[in-house]
Amino acid sequence: MKNGYFWDSNVLRLFGDNPEHPVLSQHLARVSWDKIFLPSVVVAESWRGRLRQADSVPKAKPEQAVFPHRQLLETHDLLSKFKVIPFDEEAAEEFSRLQKKVRHRKKRHADMMIAAMTLSNHFVLITRNERDFTDLLLTRQMENWIDNPPVVG
Repeated sequence: MKNGYFWDSNVLRLFGDNPEHPVLSQHLARVSWDKIFLPSVVVAESWRGRLRQADSVPKAKPEQAVFPHRQLLETHDLLSKFKVIPFDEEAAEEFSRLQKKVRHRKKRHADMMIAAMTLSNHFVLITRNERDFTDLLLTRQMENWIDNPPVVG
């Protein structure tokens, strides 16, 4: 039985931009909202991107700060809809195991952290970038709620 679903950054971004996306909406209609979570790594990625944009505004033109700061608020509102699960000791153990497994392959640190959290929480990772996780998670531990409609039956 699935304990829950972790959303990867690409799914969170699409939901923020288009919460009525037809395929995502089909999945959301079949899954209870209390089973959907964000890994703290995804939250950190979201904030890091928004803060970088807000900090890169030229100091000489304050009017250019309006849009990036509006986006900060939008990011806060989006993230507040989710329960966030922190990277914990169990995830750290899984991470160490994954590091040994993929020792000779280049892998993004954040992807390995997300995979470790998915494994330690017995969740399914919802991502559009399944290729990024194929050597970290089994096929049954990932779903693409953007391109693949739910299987009925």
